[in-house]
Amino acid sequence: MAQKKILIVEDDGITAARITDVLSERGYAATSVGSGEEALAAAAAAPPDLTLMDVHLSREMDGVTTAERIRAIRDMPIIFLTAYSDDALLQRAKTAAPDGYLIKPVRARELLATLEMALYRHETAQCRPEKNIRACMRAKKIIRQIRDCWKH
Repeated sequence: MAQKKILIVEDDGITAARITDVLSERGYAATSVGSGEEALAAAAAAPPDLTLMDVHLSREMDGVTTAERIRAIRDMPIIFLTAYSDDALLQRAKTAAPDGYLIKPVRARELLATLEMALYRHETAQCRPEKNIRACMRAKKIIRQIRDCWKH
């Protein structure tokens, strides 16, 4: 299986480095950028399999707008990361239809579980049984295993 590429959009260098380390240890090819503009350029140059997006970015384009623009380039799972959890922000974030929403500081286990679920959900949604029934069945089996793991 090819190494999954993860784009981390986080303007705090320490947080970005920590997430990059966690993902790299698990075998992901993680790249981080610090602004929405850099994220758009990175996504266009080498489209990732998933984007982890800070909602509050310190430059002109925030995470919600950046997520919407990245999805215009390529359909991919996007997980929001934020230190803020107020209702207004959550409502605005919903408009970008994220595949996850994590509150910082995020634990490695929560990050990895959310990332795995988003990747498999996206893969399953892309499956066309008449073209690749084995891939669909494999993805569905993995999703069941992850769900069973969280029950215990």
